[in-house]
Amino acid sequence: MINKISKIGFSKIGGIFIGKDIVSDFHKHYALTVIVSFGKLFSLYTSKDNQDDYQAVLIQKNIDFSIETCKNEYVAFIHIVPYSEAGMRLTDNAHPILKLDSLKLQDSLSLIKDWFYSNVNTQEIVENILDAISLITGACKEKKVMDDRILKAMTLIMDSEDEKLHVDKISVAVNLSISHFNRLFKKETGLTFRRFVLHSKLIKSIFAVYENNNLTEASFIGGFSDQPHLTRTFKENFGIKPSTILK
Repeated sequence: MINKISKIGFSKIGGIFIGKDIVSDFHKHYALTVIVSFGKLFSLYTSKDNQDDYQAVLIQKNIDFSIETCKNEYVAFIHIVPYSEAGMRLTDNAHPILKLDSLKLQDSLSLIKDWFYSNVNTQEIVENILDAISLITGACKEKKVMDDRILKAMTLIMDSEDEKLHVDKISVAVNLSISHFNRLFKKETGLTFRRFVLHSKLIKSIFAVYENNNLTEASFIGGFSDQPHLTRTFKENFGIKPSTILK
């Protein structure tokens, strides 16, 4: 078996990071998060005094938590964009943290392991894994639809190369007043316009790392003022330093 330390994968609907010996700070992430251990249980904390152990868990977006994995045990961190079809299937506001049946995840875990131990790393394979994960039993089956204007706004933000993107430009593009746009954007996404712009910069920087750029290069590609700004934002979202994914 190939000796691996970590691996990162990327697709249009989210990404995967696999690593070991992970101890994170408390953090919130905009994406839906599925965490699956290759073997031993990991500890998930929702506060300093509230800790549970899991083999696999689904965490909804914007939930504050930290994690500690068993020593030398590989764990897959799967982040899925909430407004993608896969994300909509997993969105379940009634269960902020949901324990998953590890036996029913065996096929998905096999896909993850095959990808991890191979030298192949295409976006198509990663997207197929994320789609498979989104079909797990226990996820919400209710059909959800996001406002088309907000979907368009999010696409415009993600595609923009403007480092100082202003809300008035986007609100005009989707035919909404600034005040109406801000209210609707927060309702639909759970984030303010400013926080989503920052999130989009983070995703662009992570993709730059995926394409083998170093952290300094990735920070400027994503639109951050410098590497420390990227590092702070990354840690706020993942609870670990970005250098961890470059091991």
